[in-house]
Amino acid sequence: MQRVTPATLAPPQAALTEVQWQTFAALAEAVIPSIRSSDGPNCQILSEGEIEASKKNIRLTTKPDQVKSDLEDTYLAESAAASDEFKEYILRFITYFADPEAKAGLTFILNALNNRAGSLLLTGRTTPVTLLPLAERQAILHEWSNAYIPFYRGLFRSFTQLACIYWIRTSPTLGKLLTYPYTPINHSFGPGFPFEFHQIPPSSSVDDVEELTADVIIIGSGCTGAVAASILSAAGLSVIVADKSYYWPPEYLPMSELNASQNLFHNGGITQVDGGLFSIVSGSCWGGGGTVNWSASLQLQSAVRKEWARLSGLPYFTSPAFQSDLDAVCHRMGVSTSSIIHNSTNQVLLEGARRLGMTGKAVPQNTGGEAHQCGYCTLGCGSCGKKGPTETFLPDAAKSGARFLEGFTCSKVHFTTTSPSTRRATSVTGLWTSRGTDAHPHTPGTRTRRVRLTGTKAILLASGALQTPVLLRRSGLANPHIGAHLKLHPVNVLGAIMPERTSPWDGAILTSVVSDLENLDGHHHGVKLEATTMLPGWFLPNFPWRGARDWKEWCGRMGHAVGFISLARDSGEGTVYEDAKEEGRSRVRYQVCEKDGRHIATGLEALARIVWVMGAMEVRICTAGVPPLVRGSGTEEEERSRLEEWLGRYVAPLVKKGLPKRDAQFASAHQMGSARMGNSARTSAVDGDGRVWGTEGLYVVDTSVFPAASGVNPMITGMGIARGIARGIVKREVGEVGRARL
Repeated sequence: MQRVTPATLAPPQAALTEVQWQTFAALAEAVIPSIRSSDGPNCQILSEGEIEASKKNIRLTTKPDQVKSDLEDTYLAESAAASDEFKEYILRFITYFADPEAKAGLTFILNALNNRAGSLLLTGRTTPVTLLPLAERQAILHEWSNAYIPFYRGLFRSFTQLACIYWIRTSPTLGKLLTYPYTPINHSFGPGFPFEFHQIPPSSSVDDVEELTADVIIIGSGCTGAVAASILSAAGLSVIVADKSYYWPPEYLPMSELNASQNLFHNGGITQVDGGLFSIVSGSCWGGGGTVNWSASLQLQSAVRKEWARLSGLPYFTSPAFQSDLDAVCHRMGVSTSSIIHNSTNQVLLEGARRLGMTGKAVPQNTGGEAHQCGYCTLGCGSCGKKGPTETFLPDAAKSGARFLEGFTCSKVHFTTTSPSTRRATSVTGLWTSRGTDAHPHTPGTRTRRVRLTGTKAILLASGALQTPVLLRRSGLANPHIGAHLKLHPVNVLGAIMPERTSPWDGAILTSVVSDLENLDGHHHGVKLEATTMLPGWFLPNFPWRGARDWKEWCGRMGHAVGFISLARDSGEGTVYEDAKEEGRSRVRYQVCEKDGRHIATGLEALARIVWVMGAMEVRICTAGVPPLVRGSGTEEEERSRLEEWLGRYVAPLVKKGLPKRDAQFASAHQMGSARMGNSARTSAVDGDGRVWGTEGLYVVDTSVFPAASGVNPMITGMGIARGIARGIVKREVGEVGRARL
């Protein structure tokens, strides 16, 4: 039976003053207003004919036997700002997840919009936003969206995206309208593994430090840390795996979209790149990204292996040893294509590509060789059918004696000096936070203790490409390649409404790929075309808000939707650094370069052709200024001409010049390269053994070490490299005797 995830600590009401909240609510109401045919306060009034037309558009893509007309009326009449839950989660976002700069900027804007001078500057009107009629507030949003000055377009994106995300995730009627089940149909819970976590006793003094010691300390329980733990513990080394996050047993999974964003992901589900045009998604839970990813298990391609070997000066990437490491992790997780059943979205991609003469293929899945028909794995896999770290490598490590510590936020690596140019890592320190008195994370009754974890042989960092560089910098390491060269596999999303019902949240998420466009520059930079997660709160907010009526119709038709990503192997790169005002918070500077933007646009063009040849009724991409393409009632040739006209007018300029840096919404679920591996400290952050240059005993085993972008989901590559690094540590610390157990 599904267990309910308890509510985390409520946000303080002081996150916004009441006046600030009323200003925010006035704009949120303009984004998601009550739409009615009769007059009412703060309503968007449509004629009876317009209301019926909207209901008809929605009704064409819902289940007639399950959706009644009064539910359509209720849905259209729903206002985001009227919901207490909407307010609560907006305040949670501002309190816990917005960075200090974003908080300060938001409150400044809200204050300015509430006085005559500020309103005049920001809206061209002397009346505060809260006193303006709904139509005027909506006009302001449209003016911001079309403004020449990027600042105003940024205001438009910030307010519309926040309102849309949290309305979708808190709406009491959208799920009913779509007949979207909040847990998978016919879901059954797997047994899980009975993890045991070290509990630190209370102390009477805040200065007391709890000391724990092992041969090896691993910071991070995700895909790479788990592999390293299994190898090292199997060789007879004592291991402690520590993670800032917590374990959730199968009976809590999948969580709701709201609960998952706060309990399974870093920073509430979204890390915004500086400038707000790029959203990064990364897991933060016991098992890391392997708990919330989509099972895609592609190995690094030959051309990229050769490039990595050349860039890094390390022959490992083209060696049989690397292939053996990749094969070993795949074997443990039962990676294969043998039992895949493609859902509607993946079928559209494969068949549409075939009709256009492109090549689609199945994506191997880490599901133990069995079918896994779950579209909710983004929210955690309660069936245990996905064989991520919590089902494989972490249990293996536990059986070999590894100890586990959840709720430990590592703040620093400590060293002893061994020579003028070298320091040996000896321990890490940080803060441990217990579960609450109800035995759940982030609930009342938690307590904290300062903790030191001493590793007598090695300290391994597996915190991910956004966290590891910040920890290294905070520990006093100054190599310029730490935090540099960040690769993100930027994507833009295409969505389409199909004539038949797709129930796109049903079935395995990413089981197909089209790779025809993966080498657009002759250097193996290009795009892969893949399916994306189709949970409403993750898919719909990618698309620009074009108006309240249009938005509600678009969301209400998602039962017939399919969605895809154009994913670039990026040639551009970014930087990870620590927020100057909040210790431990990672910040990211990254702009999609023109070449990568052209490649992504080329992928969107191909995706549009794929869905159109499959009969799509409507096509949208996540770029401002590009209107939807809507199928008419013409002949096949006329509709093909309609597609070509739309592509020529709106997409061809993007293919030529790249997606606009300030008006396209990019996303990333892959982070790599921010502590890259190489054969010299002049060109890299870690050596070929994963050891941080200028140190002894300190290793990085996560995707930070990638010499460049992988071009495929980084899970398998990262796990293979982690296995190779761990094997090397065993050979140095245990000797050849340890090899038989690997």
